[in-house]
Amino acid sequence: MNEPSESDTITRNAKSNLAFTLVDLPEDRRRHMAQFYAFCRIIDDIVDEPVMTDPERHTALDRWTQIVTCATTASPGIEDEVQELVREMQLDPAPMLRLIEGCRGDIKQVQPQTRKELLAYAYKVASCVGITAATVMGASSAARDYAIALGYALQLVNILRDVAEDCHKYGRVYLPADDMELFHVTLDDIREQRYTYRMRQLLAYEAALAEKFFGDAEEAYQALSVDDRNALIPAQAMSLIYHTILEKMQADEYRVFERRYSVGNFRKLWFLLRARMGTVEIPFPSLADWSFLKGNDDKKES
Repeated sequence: MNEPSESDTITRNAKSNLAFTLVDLPEDRRRHMAQFYAFCRIIDDIVDEPVMTDPERHTALDRWTQIVTCATTASPGIEDEVQELVREMQLDPAPMLRLIEGCRGDIKQVQPQTRKELLAYAYKVASCVGITAATVMGASSAARDYAIALGYALQLVNILRDVAEDCHKYGRVYLPADDMELFHVTLDDIREQRYTYRMRQLLAYEAALAEKFFGDAEEAYQALSVDDRNALIPAQAMSLIYHTILEKMQADEYRVFERRYSVGNFRKLWFLLRARMGTVEIPFPSLADWSFLKGNDDKKES
């Protein structure tokens, strides 16, 4: 048996929602998506790695800029795999470079003043990921609008869910300053995790923007060809997973300072099936009615 590649190991160890959905892809597409996912994971980790200094982070990101553009010889392992991906699939490196640029901005993060600034950031770190991922999954260029809208939606859910962690652990606040002022929420309210009516209203306001982009993405998806929709089944599963996380936050009145909202593996599998089946609405089975499912990790959801 062949040894797992570095990208396979990174993807498997990450246990992310995206990595989970890749099981639906053909072998070659899955290998390429693992390579792309590993690249995205590494770029994100460079910015968040606590033992690195800021100059070291910039140097590491500069190195990956050279790797993506094939301007330097890759080292064996993940660098070589990413260059292989770019060359084999003849990828446009621009979205990958925008991702690096967006993550670089998090080294010394400046809170966005407006929603326009927030969406400019989300485009770099999420929509650009979607643009390249759609290509790697086998979709045509017609999927670009879908990828952009879904990227916005997923990033906004991440920002809502991770308000406390981003502030406490990394000193970052992604909620626009203008929106915070509109609802009379201060940076100290976030730092001290004050769960107030004004905070709930602010988060609900941002959630409505996420809902808008989920709707835009679904509309764009339904306008695609059958071949493109089939290629994007993992992305549609991601949409279902993250929209469910958003719904859980909404139903729970955004208690993001108390818990981290998630979706368990059993339900993720259900959403992958749902994505395969298209837009057919089938109610999710109640675990309370299925005694043999007791102990499944879906019962551990926040």
